[in-house]
Amino acid sequence: MTPPAAHSSGITNPEGSSWTIRNGRIDGRKVDVRCEAGRIAAIEPAGTLSAGDGPSIDAREGWILPGFVDAHVHLVLAGTVAGQIDLAGCPDRATFEARIEQGLETLRDDEWLIGHGWLESDWGGEIPDATWLAAAGDRPAVCIKHDHHACLVNAAALTIALERFGDRTCPPGGEVVRDARGRPTGLMLESAAWMIVNPVVPTPSVETRRQTTIAASRHLATLGITQVGTMTYAEDVVDVLDAIRDELAVGVAVTMLDRELPIDEPLARLEALDHDDRVRLIGCKAFLDCTLGSRTAAMLADYADRPGERGLLVELAERGELMTWIEFVVKRGWGPSMHAIGDAAARLALDACDHAERIAREAGLEPPEIRIEHCQTVDPADIPRFKASNRHASMQPTHMLDDGITVERSLGPERFDAFFPFRAIHDAGGTLSFGSDWPIENPDPIEGIRVAVTGRDRRDRVVPGSRTVDVATAIRAYTTNARAALGLPPVAVRVGDPADLVILDRDPHAVDWASERPAVRATLRSGHMTHRAGI
Repeated sequence: MTPPAAHSSGITNPEGSSWTIRNGRIDGRKVDVRCEAGRIAAIEPAGTLSAGDGPSIDAREGWILPGFVDAHVHLVLAGTVAGQIDLAGCPDRATFEARIEQGLETLRDDEWLIGHGWLESDWGGEIPDATWLAAAGDRPAVCIKHDHHACLVNAAALTIALERFGDRTCPPGGEVVRDARGRPTGLMLESAAWMIVNPVVPTPSVETRRQTTIAASRHLATLGITQVGTMTYAEDVVDVLDAIRDELAVGVAVTMLDRELPIDEPLARLEALDHDDRVRLIGCKAFLDCTLGSRTAAMLADYADRPGERGLLVELAERGELMTWIEFVVKRGWGPSMHAIGDAAARLALDACDHAERIAREAGLEPPEIRIEHCQTVDPADIPRFKASNRHASMQPTHMLDDGITVERSLGPERFDAFFPFRAIHDAGGTLSFGSDWPIENPDPIEGIRVAVTGRDRRDRVVPGSRTVDVATAIRAYTTNARAALGLPPVAVRVGDPADLVILDRDPHAVDWASERPAVRATLRSGHMTHRAGI
């Protein structure tokens, strides 16, 4: 999804943070709400609240909820991706190649061709190769897969990447895919994409990245989002986010992506920044495995369609350094976050949770808030281990839209209930904290709630298995629980709470989510109106 232009949304009352919401509903009650100095100052029956100093809006009996929180985005990347060639949803090779040709028309002679969003299941499963990029000719071309765990490159880009990398052996946890004659096909998987290709792909200027990040934040506000947890490298926090903190339409909690030990130097740069509710550091992230779509997520049993293959552990996990990393993060006072998609990776992440909590107790520290990112497959025996209140199943329902289409092939019927186990984790007393992984997936919380409540994939088919949750649980996962995961104070729409609010056009609990959806009428962050539509 492409963010709107930078002028289309944002803080609409720069003169102050005093607003009165008239004629809204909280839990069905008709009310007026006043927000002052970033908090809810008064809630009174509709029509009884006296005029305040600031402006007011008529909510037209819209439902007032805590503002949505996306616990997992890549905010700077989302802004950058908006300027690339969109290859999402291509139904066939011809469409893919046509979009490449159209994109070439907008480029200068010295620019790389950069695309994103392709997914082979969109056109039936054929794996693309460099011939799909023939229109680029000698111009370096890189097209990033939907999950950002693989990319397709042409010969010009591959030559530049390999010359810089200086080593013909692929880094552990990746693959330079080759044909029967040993020649690279152009497909680069996992660490081959991250460590060989990514370092040579040109990035937009700092000023451009600042402006596109502001636009991305304003797009999030139109979706009712008030706060995000962003996974970002230290360089982008220092160069981009810190400089625009006053212009962002959402509060940003940063999890540092730099993860090669030792991480002292990048972490020290972020610790030196000023921290407030606009941009603040909350923790560090480690990757344990890869993705289901590429069959590289680390599994306890073989993939159903690839006997003998169980995916792989990567980086700190592959090198046996995960416990050292998490001990360092906890002792430094930050929250660990771990990417774990396969059930073997989830088990290792839970083992790391045990270790982190033990280290915290021994050091006399409070148990850290720990996020296990994705949790797309979890062995039923491990579900009770999510019960500890500081452990967050940081899941992205919209990832199921595509992975749900292929679950019969990838996992098989015996593992349906281990796939996106929203309900099992919730029923075991675990904490669901939802997000999107934007720009990998659509950041719309309304769409995420629909998926979690209906269990439907992108083809509107109910994915086999038992996993759906009720509307109230899904809303808590996008509000109360996600705030806790990011270390934010709770919002229950009571006097004294932070004025992070969203106004929907109808009662979300009364919606038939299989056929309709609420619309966002307005968004307030810290009492500032960041979005309004028709009110």
